[in-house]
Amino acid sequence: MNRDRFLVKSFGDNIEGTKVGLAKTLELLNNYNHAVIVVPTIGKVDGTMLVTALGEELSKNLIKNREVNLANNKKISLCGQQTLKNYKHAGVYLALWGTEYIIAEIEALHKWKAAILVTWQPGDSAAWEAANKVSVIYDDKKG
Repeated sequence: MNRDRFLVKSFGDNIEGTKVGLAKTLELLNNYNHAVIVVPTIGKVDGTMLVTALGEELSKNLIKNREVNLANNKKISLCGQQTLKNYKHAGVYLALWGTEYIIAEIEALHKWKAAILVTWQPGDSAAWEAANKVSVIYDDKKG
């Protein structure tokens, strides 16, 4: 199965890396109908960089309803790592501030076509990069 994998090497609370990951997700929605944003803990997402990057209105709607319908039958869902199993039929997954465990759980899903990992710590992507062909689309250390 042909899958695209994108890596944003973003460390800590880097808003630029978060924006790059979200922009790539929205770009990929042109080709797929459903994207899922996976965060480590859903209860702690309000007031984070996600709100800054997506904008107040869209992010509040997404956090409140866990799903936002966009134009042309496109949809974005938001879930925590604990509930990822309930979102296994999307075309695109964005692991926002993801760990090696979150990206491994996404890899284990069957239907996806593209995945984006925005890291929090430098080593979070090492195993994923070693096992797969991954395109680095942003590197915090390189600017």
